[in-house]
This record gives sequence, C-alpha cells and structure tokens, in this order.
Amino acid sequence: MNNFATRMIINVIGIPGILLLIYFGGIPFLALIVAVAVLSQIEFFHIARIKGSEPYAWFSITMGIVWLGVAYWLPQSLIFLFIAIAVSFVFYNLSKHIDGATINLSVSAMGFLYVPVLLSSLVLLRNLGNQFPNVTPTETRQLTMMLFASIWICDSLAFVFGKWIKGPKMAPLISPGKTVSGCVAGLIGAVVTTLLFRSFGWAPDSLNLTTLIIFGILAGVFGQSGDFAESVFKRDCQIKDSGHLLLGHGGVLDRFDSFFVGAPVIYLYIVFLNFI
Repeated sequence: MNNFATRMIINVIGIPGILLLIYFGGIPFLALIVAVAVLSQIEFFHIARIKGSEPYAWFSITMGIVWLGVAYWLPQSLIFLFIAIAVSFVFYNLSKHIDGATINLSVSAMGFLYVPVLLSSLVLLRNLGNQFPNVTPTETRQLTMMLFASIWICDSLAFVFGKWIKGPKMAPLISPGKTVSGCVAGLIGAVVTTLLFRSFGWAPDSLNLTTLIIFGILAGVFGQSGDFAESVFKRDCQIKDSGHLLLGHGGVLDRFDSFFVGAPVIYLYIVFLNFI
C-alpha cells in the first residue's frame, strides 16, 4: 500500500504537468523529452556499468540532445544526421583504449538508439504538421495526449488487475510480477481510452472508429512490450529498478520504458495513415 500511495502521489503531481506541456507543445515539450532522455540514458549506462562495460556516456548523451534538437527543428535532416552520428561514434572509439572497445562502443551506441532516437518519435508526433501540412496543430496535440493517456491507463490497469486477479505469469523469467490478467486488462484499458477520447470529442476527426481501435491495440501491445524490453536489461543485471528518482515508480527509465517502443510504433502508424 505504501508503494501504491507513493506511485499515486507521483501521478497526481506529474501527470497534469506533462499534459500541460503536451498542450503547449513547442520548446516546453521538447525540454521535457530532452530531460527524460538524458536521465534515462544516465540510468541505462548505470545498468551497463554493472555488467562491466565502460560506455561513452556523456558523448552518447550529447549526441542524443543534438538528435532531439534536430528532430524538433529540422526533422527532414534526420537521416543525414544519423549517418554523421554513426561515423562520429566510430571515430570517438578510436580515441579510447583498445581493451573493451567493442563492448563499450556497442553499449554507447545502444544507449543512443534505445533512448533519444526512439523517444524522438514523441517530438515528431507532436510536430507532425511539419511533415504533413494536412495535420493541424490541434490534431497533433490530441494524438500525443491520446498516446500518453492510453499508455498510462494501460500501465495502471495492468498493475492493479495483475495484483488483484494474479494468475499465470506473462513472462516469469523477464518480469516475474506481470501476469496474463494484468496484460489483458492493460490492453483493454488502452483501447477503451481511445474510445473515450472519441466519445468526448478529444480524438482527431480524421481517425474513424477502426483506426482508433487499432491505435489503442498498438499502444497497449507495444507499450507493454517496451516495459518487458527494459525488464530484460534489469534481469540481466539482477536489479529491480533502474533508479530511485521517482520513488515508488523507480527510475525515469522505469517510468517511461513503455514509450520507447509504444511511441515509435504509434508514430509510424499515424505516418502510414497519412500516406495511404
């Protein structure tokens, strides 16, 4: 109960603040994603050090900040930036010790790909109108809010119903606390969230009922997949949380892990809908 109460306190403080930043968009929302990315990378590299590697943490973090900035101001240039950053990682590795160079470079590159590159999909989604003129600022705000709400509701229901109903474990070797009942409840919650957005007029008019249901399914399935993906790293290092900054929620990486997979998939889905 103490853990649940702590989680609720963080939710009451954090959720309205994040929704406000999504509403305003622009630099404030970019600043949020940069902060989440930097803190998540710090925690990711902490996990990597437990396994004995010596990642080029601050170099990777700096490249992540550059990436997110370009995603905001010049998204059409990301492919060129990706090539430039890949080359820079290789050259930076030349300045380091040969011993451990392979694993250190691999972990550093993974920290860049896993956190800021995947999280940049949130920046791209919130500013989708820069890529597709037919998408209005109101629609990008609605899409981003619906994504956050779907994943939050999914996580919350998965936690509550998993503790309440219990039953068979979903993937006991990866995440011993997650149950099939919790995962199913989370998926249903994500879909219901998108339908509630539609019923209250908060969803983009361009998305019909079918596309909204698919939106919810993708958020529920891939949001939970992101949670499991991070759990693999923690199980490998035999730790429970990536950090302790958010008290009952663990670290920043723990709190936003669902977005590392869920957000890119939703972004690709919305881009696909704009291409067909």
